[in-house]
Formats: sequence, structure tokens, C-alpha cells
Amino acid sequence: MIKYLILDFGMVLAYPPTGNWHITNKFNELIDKSKMDKEKFKRAYEKHKHILSETVITLDEEYDMMRRFYNNTFKDAEYPDYNEKICDEIAYDRVYGNDKYVPYDNIKAELKPLKNKYTLLLLSDNWPSVYNAMKEYGIYDYFDKIYVSSVYGQEKKDGDFFDNPINDYEIKSGEALFIDDKETLLDVAVSKGLAVKLMDRANGVTESKYEIIHDLKML
Repeated sequence: MIKYLILDFGMVLAYPPTGNWHITNKFNELIDKSKMDKEKFKRAYEKHKHILSETVITLDEEYDMMRRFYNNTFKDAEYPDYNEKICDEIAYDRVYGNDKYVPYDNIKAELKPLKNKYTLLLLSDNWPSVYNAMKEYGIYDYFDKIYVSSVYGQEKKDGDFFDNPINDYEIKSGEALFIDDKETLLDVAVSKGLAVKLMDRANGVTESKYEIIHDLKML
């Protein structure tokens, strides 16, 4: 019997308005993409994305992490208009800005009946700024506990991150349902004894080995 719902954040509760978590509205405002060598940028991103896996607990730590990520990436990508001020501004907005995520329509209406029936938990590969975003959307208090990867120094793909809610709530096999938009992460969850469903908000998945849902009302 399912007693716990464990939800991902990205593409389950909210999405990036630009289509990319790190190319924000501020990024698009300050960066002239016509001057950017996209292949160099991709290589620089891959080189420095390990920075985004650092353990960060406070917003100040998150800002320091983001500014190093953007500065290193743009510098190595040889963006011609690169300067620290622009990268710092993008990083600051990425952490403290209010338009980097957009909650799905009626997300509160989707969560409210589930809150009355299950223990709701969030398990997200994310950073501390997501707390403020969830408060702004009015959904923070729907969750009994929120697990953010950077705070724990773990990520879902490694498996250990799942052990936190499992151990905290003494969850037994078959008692929890995990919702995510990536099959590979559902594979990890299944290995931990969780039931799973694949979230496809955009109706773009035609086939999956897992049951597909398109919103939380389908639960």
C-alpha cells in the first residue's frame, strides 16, 4: 500500500521558462548568442559542470558556486564580451531571481488532495534557492520534508540520496511511489524498492517501460 509520494521538482512541479535550467531570462538579456561559439560553450559547460555538484547549504554558498560556474564556463568558451560583472549578475539572478522557474498551472490544486492522502516528500537534484521558489508558489508547506541534493552532497543518480527519505521514514518496499521525468532515475528508485511513474507533462513520450502520467491528478 502506498503511503508516501516522493516527487521530483524539475518538470514535475515547475519548468524553466527558457527551456534550460542554466540559460535564464537574465542570461538571454545579457549574452549576445550570435557572438557565442556554441561548440566551445558546450565543451566549457561539460568541463565545469562538476562545480554544480558541490555541497552548498546557504544561498550565499549557492551564489558563489554559480558565479564560479558561469565565469569559468564563459572564460573557457572564449566569449568575446566576457567579463566577471556580467557573469556575476547572471549568477545572482540564478540564485535570487524569481523568474528562473515557472510552476505548472494548478499545481496547488494537484497537490492539495494528495497531501490529504499521502505523506508528501520532495527529492530534487537542486540547490537551496528552490526553497524560496516553492514558498513563492505557495507549495512549500504541502511537503512533509524537502530533500535537496546540494545540501546532502548527493545526487539521485548515485542512489544514496534516496536512502535519506527511506531511512527517515522507515519506508518499506512497496510503500512509496516516486515520480520523475527521467527513466534512468526511475531505474535507480526501483533498485531502492520504490514504485515509480514517469512524468511527461509535455506529452512527448510515446513509449516507456514505466507507466506514464501527464499531471499529478492522474494519481
